[in-house]
Amino acid sequence: MKVILAVDRNFAIGKDGDMLFSIPEDMQRFKELTTGNIVIMGRKTLESLPDSKPLPNRTNIIITSKDLDGMLCVKNEEELLRTLKEINPDHKMTEYLIGGANTIESLIHLVDEFVITYVDAEFEYDAKIRNLFEDQDYYVAEESDIKTYEDLNYRYMVFKSCLLYTSDAA
Repeated sequence: MKVILAVDRNFAIGKDGDMLFSIPEDMQRFKELTTGNIVIMGRKTLESLPDSKPLPNRTNIIITSKDLDGMLCVKNEEELLRTLKEINPDHKMTEYLIGGANTIESLIHLVDEFVITYVDAEFEYDAKIRNLFEDQDYYVAEESDIKTYEDLNYRYMVFKSCLLYTSDAA
């Protein structure tokens, strides 16, 4: 499973149920990477999406104890894994965990890769993930050149797990 997020230098991801910033190129990249694949999120992340609706052209799985009409919902990790095995038995679709912070932390043991847009700035936040630079379980596997949008410098980074064997490690 991969996590895909945009973070600031504190690895903050949100404030008041919204993203900290919006970079059009990054939003397009997110769309390109996740389209045709599976996105997994907590209920609050779903509520932060436009009109609180699932993302189009993707299989959306919501982790929640509530039943949300017309949406694929699971209540816990066990149900999530069972559902993923049913809908993606051959792993042809990439499984992206898109938030929020508590959902990521509770499933981090399943994450073999973080696809990060790292913005070199600090924002006020109320949601963050662990600092991957300080986490010995992950290492920087890929890094783009620095890009700029308005007054923000950012780069794309991939952190891979030192603990899990991925399919491309074989």
